[in-house]
Amino acid sequence: MDNVIESKKNVLISGSSGLIGSALVPLLRDKGYTVFLLKRQQQKDTPYWNIQQQKIDLNGCPEPDIIIHLAGENISNARWTAKVKEKITKSRIQSTQLMVDFINQSNKPPALFICASAIGFYGHQGTKVVNEDSPKGQDFVSHLAEKWEQVAQQAQTRVVNLRSGVVLSKNGGALAKMLPAFKVGLGGRVGSGKQIMSWIDLDDQINAILFIIKHTTLSGPINLVSPNAVDNKTFSNTLSQFLGRPCILPMPATLIKLMFGEMGKELLLSSTHVEPTKLLQAGFKFESLLLEESLKKQLAVSTL
Repeated sequence: MDNVIESKKNVLISGSSGLIGSALVPLLRDKGYTVFLLKRQQQKDTPYWNIQQQKIDLNGCPEPDIIIHLAGENISNARWTAKVKEKITKSRIQSTQLMVDFINQSNKPPALFICASAIGFYGHQGTKVVNEDSPKGQDFVSHLAEKWEQVAQQAQTRVVNLRSGVVLSKNGGALAKMLPAFKVGLGGRVGSGKQIMSWIDLDDQINAILFIIKHTTLSGPINLVSPNAVDNKTFSNTLSQFLGRPCILPMPATLIKLMFGEMGKELLLSSTHVEPTKLLQAGFKFESLLLEESLKKQLAVSTL
């Protein structure tokens, strides 16, 4: 039987203002954890860090029992020029190395280091189903995720790499970006629409992180996706139906490649069918197993 941690701990989180962090912090506090937010600017009684100087200062706060590292340059902010790719890579590798050095040099290392990653690790796989034991792909994001995870794994403690899929929330991420066009009937499939989208509801995302914290035998890469991936055409049609709008304006693959280049090819046209094998085997229960369940919850306010 799995070992389960029930005692409450001090948690240090980077990237607390992001989509996942902003939902995770109140959940952990509600469950009795003491959460400290790692800030980039020095503030009174608040931990801060300087990635360029490779410095973390707890600023009088207690040593963390758990570190959750979610910070990183947004991968879809700009077309992937060589300079942008370098910035994306450095933001992840340097910050993670700083976390690892902090852990390994600590007099009281945390019991758990959770570091963000992505299902982009697997790259374009067509309809082939992959899980945590599958090899990495050959795309830019695949190589980035591999380097990212390799650095994180150097920490001398229990390490978990969160290979997150498309996190669904009306408040941010991919769904929020899609909503304006779909709400006015300008949405449609992307490319052929056959590419598989491995998604997860935001509530399941943060509940899975809490589950990982408690279940001490879980380590290494863990896929955070629903067991029921869908193709892009199905996703687009389902979203349109929930909004009561047509789904008639596809975005051709040629246009995506022209507008977004390599970024569009990997993030919008890539097909990756991922299974959350480790979570399922450990007994995690998804609240939103089906896309319809997630959209119904996320769009409850938006569609009134």
